[in-house]
Amino acid sequence: MRSPAWLLVVTPLLGFRLDPSVLPRPAPLQGELPSWELVPGVVLAVGPAVVLDLDPGTRPPPGAEHLGGRYWRIRSERPVEDAWKWLGQPGVRDVMPDVQLPRRRAAFDDPAYGNQWYLEGLGMEELYAVSLGSPEVRVAVIDSGIDIRHPDLVDAVVAPYDAAFDDDDPSPDPGEYCLDGSDDICDVHGTATAGVVAARANNQNGIVGMCPACSLIPIRLLSDQAGVVMSADIRASGHASANNAAVINNSWGFTTSTPVPDMLGRAIQEAASSSRDGLGALVVFAAGNEDREVEAHEMQAMEEVLCISATDIYGYPAAYTNQGDAIDIAAPSASVALGPENTVIEDFGGTSGAAPVAAGLAGWAASVDPTLSGEELWELLVSTATPSPYVPETEHHPIYGYGNLSALGVLDALHGGDEIVAVNDPKEGEVPAGCACDSSAPTRWTWAPLMGFIGVFGWRRRSPGRVGGEGR
Repeated sequence: MRSPAWLLVVTPLLGFRLDPSVLPRPAPLQGELPSWELVPGVVLAVGPAVVLDLDPGTRPPPGAEHLGGRYWRIRSERPVEDAWKWLGQPGVRDVMPDVQLPRRRAAFDDPAYGNQWYLEGLGMEELYAVSLGSPEVRVAVIDSGIDIRHPDLVDAVVAPYDAAFDDDDPSPDPGEYCLDGSDDICDVHGTATAGVVAARANNQNGIVGMCPACSLIPIRLLSDQAGVVMSADIRASGHASANNAAVINNSWGFTTSTPVPDMLGRAIQEAASSSRDGLGALVVFAAGNEDREVEAHEMQAMEEVLCISATDIYGYPAAYTNQGDAIDIAAPSASVALGPENTVIEDFGGTSGAAPVAAGLAGWAASVDPTLSGEELWELLVSTATPSPYVPETEHHPIYGYGNLSALGVLDALHGGDEIVAVNDPKEGEVPAGCACDSSAPTRWTWAPLMGFIGVFGWRRRSPGRVGGEGR
């Protein structure tokens, strides 16, 4: 939809005129097209639509999209010609083709913004020009300790919770995950993940999150001070749902290929379906960093889960990322992130860094369209994913899944009027498993010991269906 259908030449005083080399003027119409006080001689691309300004009480044409107030948008394959035709019609105050206005790149004063290569690679400046997100949209991050007092996060925090110790302070504790036995704050993982999602913009601090105006529900689950029992997992999911999370990010997983206990599986299902008064939440899981095939019984294989593999700065698969039929999409592994105690780190990564990129984009999408259900957010991210140029074109790839996360595709689908296209699911009964930080990067911790669960819980994978339909 970025390819211009027509070109306009903006001229002084007389306003915009049709370039005769582009389209002959149609039959004479009453009146003249409205003038624009823009820079003389500027050529603007035209999108496939016409924008109308209607008198109060005027009935809009069938199929018109309401832009708010008196303004309506009509899809058109001949927007310039149709603009002429609408001019002078009863009840039409003003009309023009839906021009693509030149915009400057978002300018943020956050000191590490320029190092966030994944934002540039995704084209996030175009999304930020539309919206920075909404504080009404809440993204839950279930992880290790999260520094809720970090100046780049403090204004985002709502409903903080520590599921490991059942209190309201999920902050990292001194000495946790300190391999040298010190009492320093060594647990960076949760803070880093939360920052990739929701770090504030234009506060002269840190980085810019994928959804810098979204609210953050920080939930601590992982701790090396106590064995993480299943009840903590259930508490974490329940807290996210009870506090209306639209997206729930999980950059963690079990240390081995572990079947999901029936009770824990139901808790995740309930969070995905009941949050936001029944709209549900998109549950995102990192695929894992063991460079292995993910088995169908693992948590990431659940029907409700969006499973994320990792790519590097060039779009190549990260050497460590898990793979399999269950991978839904690939996302860039965010290496530049927040650290606790008002720091920024540049050695984050792994599928743990890729999952919050997808979760943050889903939060942005829910901000633009708050009516999207959790399932529709899944469909949106999967259906707009783009094929990798590095592998043969196929319906589903074991590492890239249905393709690379596409922020511009999401923008086009939500803000450009395009419909979500159909997508088929992987083979029934297959999908990937959990993970933590990039095992090849110098990080202060990777996996927290998680208890193994006994028993087998088989999950039905998404049945083949069409995105936007009744199933997926």
